[in-house]
Amino acid sequence: MSPDALQQALTPDRWPALIMVTARVTGLMLSAPLWSMTQMPTAVRAAITVVLSILLLPSVPPVELPVQPFDLPLPLALEGLIGVTTGLTAAVLVQGAALAGEMLGVQMGISMGPAVFVMPDLPNSEFGSLFGLFATVLYLGVDGHLALVAGLADGLRALPPGGAVAIASGATVSAGLLGTVFSTAASVAGPVLATLLLAHVAMALLNRAVPQLNALMTSFPITIGAGLLAMGIALPVMAGVLVDGFSQLPDAVDAILGSWRLTAGGR
Repeated sequence: MSPDALQQALTPDRWPALIMVTARVTGLMLSAPLWSMTQMPTAVRAAITVVLSILLLPSVPPVELPVQPFDLPLPLALEGLIGVTTGLTAAVLVQGAALAGEMLGVQMGISMGPAVFVMPDLPNSEFGSLFGLFATVLYLGVDGHLALVAGLADGLRALPPGGAVAIASGATVSAGLLGTVFSTAASVAGPVLATLLLAHVAMALLNRAVPQLNALMTSFPITIGAGLLAMGIALPVMAGVLVDGFSQLPDAVDAILGSWRLTAGGR
């Protein structure tokens, strides 16, 4: 941290801008992968938030706080919401991968116990956590966390904190990010789900041909084996889907910030 940036942050006339920038950075830290991980100590996240806010402060124009103290929570909440939606552009991809793992666990029969017998002593499927960690590693490998910080820095210039924002369009586009979770899950798990569908159809035909065969008990090792084999073959395809999504993070962040920007004639 340069002494000039620290001195500027301590100047009283820059405190309003620092407060707004900190609110936006805090929103990013609450939703973005890696930064929002519970394994990261709260003190570390708070320190990173303060350091990033001070480093980004020189690029922010002066901000005037509302005259009435009760008018301050709304601008701070909006800045935090903009930061949260910025982090969600990457978080939805990681959560989509985790959802794909849960879908595969259910279709392969690994999660059948917790799904049928809801008991606290039955272990849950680890496929969701495994796929989530796999997506997080790819996210770090393509420097997605740095892309979000860079997008946040560019957004402070394109969408200055404390200014008027288009709440309706921003909220609409941000809510649309939830659909990315399901589309990502379908894209990641698609090849393996197709293989499992063929395995289930084959078992159904075999059960019709040989009624004495216990299809339920026989299907478990077949679907698990076919699912693991298909998963190993389709692993490059799964990684390609996630890497392609993470590589488009700068455009996604620009689109999100553009939806919050108040256009000419907008309200």
